[in-house]
Amino acid sequence: MDWGHGTRGATGAARAGELRAEPVEGAAPGLAALLEGVSDDRSHAVLDLGAAADLNLRMYSRYGRWVRFLDLLGPGGWAGGGSAAASPGHIPAETQRPYDLVFAWDVLDWLSGEQRLELVRGLSRVTDARARLHLLTRVDDAVARPLRFTILDANRIRYEPAAGAALPRSRLLPAEVARLLEPFRVLHAFTLRSGLREYVAVRQGG
Repeated sequence: MDWGHGTRGATGAARAGELRAEPVEGAAPGLAALLEGVSDDRSHAVLDLGAAADLNLRMYSRYGRWVRFLDLLGPGGWAGGGSAAASPGHIPAETQRPYDLVFAWDVLDWLSGEQRLELVRGLSRVTDARARLHLLTRVDDAVARPLRFTILDANRIRYEPAAGAALPRSRLLPAEVARLLEPFRVLHAFTLRSGLREYVAVRQGG
């Protein structure tokens, strides 16, 4: 397991523990690690557990013919008071093939312990036996709102606090993330200077 540190991570303007209110742009070594070796023949099915964004869709479309956005933390999502259909345990399956690329941008910290387990169970139900998972958690921060992410390139992202009210959150330690994600196994983790941590995991077995 590669517990890399974020010297390749966020910009110098964003020091540890300072997730600012304005947009922050920086490198994303975890995203680059996830996409390394992924075929660009558009044979993949992509699931993003965040809000839809044009640039993100453009990036995902390089790799997948099937792309779904499911904003769990948005106004219609489960954490935002949405219906049961938007809950982590009711992730819609892709009808053409199981998802094999999953992105969970700043989701876990805002869910309760039971919701996190429900999310992983839901992902296990709708993903391929060797699916790749990219997720992002907080190390330390002063922003009490989820972040919205825009993929600028295969190794670079921009993020800023989402609009709306503050949500309760509970940060996860790396060992907790590793246990929580089974049957996904964490391969890499990168701690960024901005107060974020990226994880790359691969599902093990069928």
